[in-house]
Amino acid sequence: MKVGVVMKVRMRERTVFKNLQASILAFDEGYGTAYERFAFNKFAPQMVRKYNISTVLEMPADGIMGIPGINSMIFACLGCEVTVAHPSKELLKVSREIWNTYGLDANFVRAYWKDAGFRENSFDLVWNFCVIEHINTEEVVKEMLRVSRNLIFVEIQNTFNISFLRHCLYYSIKRGHSDRRNSQKIGISYIKRILNGLNADIVEVGATDMPPWPDINMKIGESGEKNEKDWEDIGNEIRPNVRLKRLEEILYELEALQRTKQPFKERLVLLMFDIWHKFIESKMPTPLKIFFAHHPYVIARKRGGVINESKSGKSGV
Repeated sequence: MKVGVVMKVRMRERTVFKNLQASILAFDEGYGTAYERFAFNKFAPQMVRKYNISTVLEMPADGIMGIPGINSMIFACLGCEVTVAHPSKELLKVSREIWNTYGLDANFVRAYWKDAGFRENSFDLVWNFCVIEHINTEEVVKEMLRVSRNLIFVEIQNTFNISFLRHCLYYSIKRGHSDRRNSQKIGISYIKRILNGLNADIVEVGATDMPPWPDINMKIGESGEKNEKDWEDIGNEIRPNVRLKRLEEILYELEALQRTKQPFKERLVLLMFDIWHKFIESKMPTPLKIFFAHHPYVIARKRGGVINESKSGKSGV
């Protein structure tokens, strides 16, 4: 590829990345999820550069409080070929619309996490975000390793976080159940045991999302509990019961953001996010970050895969 073309591609990627960070408040999910995504978008370029990742599968693409697949947008900004897999056709449709608004491309595939239908050794990285506690952990990890040619990346909820009990209390009051019932399934040690049992090698342990507030995950517009039919229809067994803004409203705000100047309040919030991440979260030693951050992670290598680590952990974005 000619140098001029490469430069244009890199400039486009940087522009999309800037827009991606600037618009994280548009989904009306609260500052907690906004910072969560902001911090992950800072972390992902380092991972892509360090492990030379070019193809990515998010499976299952839960999105937690957001739209499934949105967390993988950063990989597309970095030039990766991205596939988003989720059991719900409707949620994938919404995700595709959001991606289109950013001018980003991805493959959207309706698939479950067991026998997903992808060929073996298809992706450099297979990952998911905070879904382990909601599904059969060993089944999904086994399938992730099958379709990965190199790495899997699992980010989980932090049971060691000082606010985890408050998080559980909130869910108990608002929904009649608590994530604490699955706390054993969302511990780093539990994930490690499963990976070791499946002949995978742990290559990195760390954490992201360490804002100055507790991890309560209070939603903007929670809906009522859904029955089994609802879950079956939209694959909602891995998605919390949350009512987001209507798709039309989200698309309107994203398009308006590209045409007009961002409100001062949002610019101030993003500035504070950036200052906190740059001077606090990014400087925190890993052992302390794993204790205080909301989401620890494990990166594991499929045995037989090859890791081409670069000396620099920084990305061009």
